[in-house]
Amino acid sequence: MLVAFLTMLFLLQAPAPAGSQDAAADLAAARQLYASAAYEDALDRLSKVRATDATVDQVDMYRALCLLALGRSRESEQVVERLLTRNPRYVLDEKEVSPRLVIVFRAVRARLLPSAARNLYAVGLASFEAKNYDVAIRQFREVLAMIDADPVPDSSLSDLKLLADGFIRQAEAAKQAAAPLESSFRGAGDVSTTGVIYSILDRDVIPPVEVSRPVPIMDSPRGEKPGTYQGLVEIVIGETGRVEQVAIRKPIHPAFDAEVIASTGYWRFRPATKDGKPVKYRRAYEIIGHSR
Repeated sequence: MLVAFLTMLFLLQAPAPAGSQDAAADLAAARQLYASAAYEDALDRLSKVRATDATVDQVDMYRALCLLALGRSRESEQVVERLLTRNPRYVLDEKEVSPRLVIVFRAVRARLLPSAARNLYAVGLASFEAKNYDVAIRQFREVLAMIDADPVPDSSLSDLKLLADGFIRQAEAAKQAAAPLESSFRGAGDVSTTGVIYSILDRDVIPPVEVSRPVPIMDSPRGEKPGTYQGLVEIVIGETGRVEQVAIRKPIHPAFDAEVIASTGYWRFRPATKDGKPVKYRRAYEIIGHSR
């Protein structure tokens, strides 16, 4: 069990110095506090960790464990949501955590994974259609990795998995058939005329946080019955948290597409950050409207 393992760790390691800036040492100290059931103290220590790429997921996992132990289930769920939004491929070691966290983790993953996988698939499809085959292959492979990482496979994603695999083969064939093309991918993010644009593929980037995202009321076009309309919008969020670019990747309805594009001018985010600095970030949103 995790508690037994952490207790052994407590005996073998000296406590980290107070106020230590060493992320690994602070995380180890938080583990020790969790093992001794000092959950509030563990949360306080975790809040002081300067998480690195190697530790940020562990910090959130222990934060979720502490919140659950304190009976703060909703807050724990929000932490798991943040972890999986940042890293959809994160795999929980279910043998090393409490059964309650396993239940929360599975529930959140089941809710978030289908949308995240479909959105990334749409971004990959856009790259494929733009003939950015190297980028598209990487994005479709990420879709497959996200789906395969789930210990409880979602049957609703089986078709998406087949489609992504098919587009990988098409993109690879297109690369071989065409003359060598320079990919728009340059190590991290997509290079554009306005600078580097990051996305869910860039693990060292903290995604933007939604502040306000109003969507227009969709009244049924004349002569049509009320119904549900569904589409996909891709946006680029700038360093100020405002939408700088927008494109309809899957049309919603001819009567609504322009309104949705216009509404993005009012969307606000806390911008994505890399190494503590705001950066541009590409994100896709599924738009579902119920016309009146």
